[in-house]
Order: sequence, then structure tokens, then C-alpha cells
Amino acid sequence: MNRVTIADLAQAAGVSVSTVNRVLSGNAKVRTETIEHVLAVAQQLNFYGTSAIRSRLKKDQTPCHLGLLLQQETMPFHSELGRRFRAEVDRMEERHLVAHVEHTDDLDPMVVADRLRKLGTRCSAVALAVADHPAVNRVVDDLAAEGKAVFTVVSDLSASGRAGYVGLDNRLFGRAAAWYAAHLIRQGSEAVVVMGTHRHLCQEQREMGFRSYLREHAPDLTLLETATTLEMDQGAYEVTRDLLRRHPNLGLIYVTGGGVRGCLRALREVDGSPRPRVISCELNADTQAALVDGLLTVALAHPMGTLVDRLVRVMVAATDPAEGFAGGDTLVPYVTVTSENAYSDAL
Repeated sequence: MNRVTIADLAQAAGVSVSTVNRVLSGNAKVRTETIEHVLAVAQQLNFYGTSAIRSRLKKDQTPCHLGLLLQQETMPFHSELGRRFRAEVDRMEERHLVAHVEHTDDLDPMVVADRLRKLGTRCSAVALAVADHPAVNRVVDDLAAEGKAVFTVVSDLSASGRAGYVGLDNRLFGRAAAWYAAHLIRQGSEAVVVMGTHRHLCQEQREMGFRSYLREHAPDLTLLETATTLEMDQGAYEVTRDLLRRHPNLGLIYVTGGGVRGCLRALREVDGSPRPRVISCELNADTQAALVDGLLTVALAHPMGTLVDRLVRVMVAATDPAEGFAGGDTLVPYVTVTSENAYSDAL
């Protein structure tokens, strides 16, 4: 098949050759509607300069700023989420999007609320994955009143003004973990939930689902009091060491939030006696290695690619009046990872 020429494109689009040349040059003034029309026809014809036309259209658009506020960048999950968000925003060729990703090391709610307010003033839409707190919710509602779309991702908030939530059904996520617990350890054994903080709604819901399933289907399992790590690896390390010392019959640890690396470090120090099974809620280099080594039994994790794709799409839709975005939640399915698919390209 002969390559589509500029003349072919001009004829198919019903414009002059000089108009197509002006579109491709990126310098001459051309109406946005004309560029969009030429681009649509170029895509249909598989024109060789389609990417140049997309770039021109993107250049002529008023930039749309999208913000994402996350916890510490030292946490693998939040670091990966931020990296993928930037990449997804850059990948959307037909919109002039600018990503603003911020990580906060200080998780004090007042600090988080201040960071959110400042980020919201620079962006048309903002997403955040932080703990639920009245100070943060107040800022969410204030930004919504100013016409800014605020989304929660991974962990929801109780703010009435949020535009939507993007993430897992965390109650069902917890019940799925409990199914594994009931089938992995013997009746009469002890199990424990290790969570980062009770203020993360996602972790609260996972614990709720976990306990609910075990009450219904495995009443002979003893579920210990939930332990907290303050979202720190060192906290998880100390909590796990204490649990191992005080509970020799401990058969399973379900880590619902940050700190799994600390838990795994404590388990590596166990010498001789059988280690408890471990269920993690995140997949990263450390948990992948632990799955292969047999230290971690299963990871029930977020599908990061799907999660970020859905998040960026709803944020863009919320900033474009033509989309007619009405708000609402976007649920994504979790992925199940064992030693057999720990390094699968499909994850």
C-alpha cells in the first residue's frame, strides 16, 4: 500500500494542502477545530504524521493540571503509584495535561490538609491517598466548593464533597484474604491483622471484611487483637517480633497496609520453629522476592496499571464540561499473586 501523502490527507479532510502544512509545522495559527478534524482524518488514514498533529493539538491547548497527594516516597506502593501517575498523564497525547505529584513524609493531618489546600490551588483536579480526618475532609469540601474535583484513590475519605473514589472494594478484599487464612492454617491456630493506622478507611474496611468472613466460616480460628505499625517498616518489625514472642501458636499474619517489609524482616530472623503464613496487600520488589523465597504466602494487590488508567480518566473527565461527568466511584479488581506468578508481565 502506498504511503498516504499530505495531498491525500488534505483531500480526505476537505482542506487545502497549505492548511495541512500549517498544522504539521506547529508554528502557523490554525483553528483548534480544524486541527482536531485533520487529526481525526489522519488517524483513519494511518497518516505518517499523525503523532505530529497530536503534538500540535496538545501544544495549542490550555494545560490541565492534575495533582496527586501521596504518603512517603520511601514507601514502595506510594512511590510506584506516583511514578505510574506521571507516566499515564504524559501518555495521553491528545490532551495537554500536567502532572503534579507530591509525597508527604509528615502524616500529621494538619500538615496533610495544608499540603492538599496548596496543591488544590494549582490544579483543576486532585486525587489523594491519605488517612481520613476532619481537617483533611474540610479542605476537600472547600476545594469542591471552589469548583475543584477531588478524588480519593486506594483509600476513601468521609468528605461529602469528594468527586469520587477509585480503588478496590476493600471489604471484599478483606474477605478474600480471610478465605486464604481459613484454608491455609489449621483450625485452632491464631491469626492477626497488622494494619498501618485505624484512620485509613481502606484498612478499616479490610479488617472488617477479614473478621466478618472468619466469624462466618472459620469460628475455630482465634483472631487476635489488631496490631498497628503507624505505616512504618520499623513499627511492623517491632510488632511482628512481639507477636512471635507472645503467641507461639500464631499461624497467619495479614498485613493490610504499610510496613510489610518490616514484618518480613522479623520473620527472616525466626530460626528453627515454623513461621506463620503471611498475606500482603501490596506487590513490590520486596514482596515478589519474599513470595519466591516462601516467606510470603500470597499477595492480594492493586492492579496498578488499571488503577492509574481509571484515575487519570475520571480526573480528566471531571475537568472537561463536554464529558458531563456526574461523579461516582470507580472500582477495580484486585490481583492474586503467588510464587508461581510473582514476576508475571501481566501484573
